[in-house]
Amino acid sequence: MAVQQAVETLLRAADDGSLARLCERHDVEILTLFGSARTDPASARDVDIGVRFRGRATPDPVPLIGDLMDLLSTDAVDVLLVDRATPTGRFAALVEAMPLYETADGVWANAQMAAALEFYETEWLRRLDLEQLAR
Repeated sequence: MAVQQAVETLLRAADDGSLARLCERHDVEILTLFGSARTDPASARDVDIGVRFRGRATPDPVPLIGDLMDLLSTDAVDVLLVDRATPTGRFAALVEAMPLYETADGVWANAQMAAALEFYETEWLRRLDLEQLAR
């Protein structure tokens, strides 16, 4: 039940602007909700949040994670840094996700399209890896 309440709090924060203020403080460009917290929050064990920071350098994510835990009143927060993730991770956090914050219209959509393209173009490599592991 704690995760479901945390998701409800996160959605309210997205609606009332407090999530946007938090994201602006931490130079977040995109913030999404994904995974079981998005699809079935009643049975989820944590809140999966995808984050992409502005600029080329990724700042220390710990202050953002701390503020998210404070906002949601739980330490069951799992943050995926989109720019450091695998193609599968980026796909989950951007394509199979609910966008909650973006710095400008279209930022999330462009990142989503790039993640989908990368995921589908590298599918043959993931399949090859699995075949190699099976041997």
